Amino acid sequence: MPLLGLFWFSFGFCSGTSGNFPENRKAYLREVGLPILVTIRPRHKIQSKELQLFIKTENLTNTSISKFQILFFALDDQKQILIPEDKKTPELICSIDKKISPNVILKCHVGPHVYANLWSSIHIQSISFTTEDQVRHVISEADLDDVTVWF
Repeated sequence: MPLLGLFWFSFGFCSGTSGNFPENRKAYLREVGLPILVTIRPRHKIQSKELQLFIKTENLTNTSISKFQILFFALDDQKQILIPEDKKTPELICSIDKKISPNVILKCHVGPHVYANLWSSIHIQSISFTTEDQVRHVISEADLDDVTVWF
């Protein structure tokens, strides 16, 4: 029950009635020690079974991030992982090798990728980054939804 209460508190805090959703989310993430906010805008061309992902990553810490990466998979209606027609493996990767200074947003574009079958959802497998002191961090699976906003 306490975990459910924390979820509803988090949800309410992040989606408060102020209409300032991104700022509330950033404040929440900073408060609980999560270092990034990732905004993902998928673009779907159904006729061509095409997928593109437009991704913005914001560093919420007081230290620079030297490398950032998200690993995605596209899934069909039966939750089967799809492989893009032009690739041999299914993973989609957003990789930013530039320095992301504190409170800076960098963009990443993934795709377009075309699939033999229609994709129905995107699954984030992992989000990882390396800080300027060369320490590698991985966002836990439990925290992926907190640091990600889908549009």
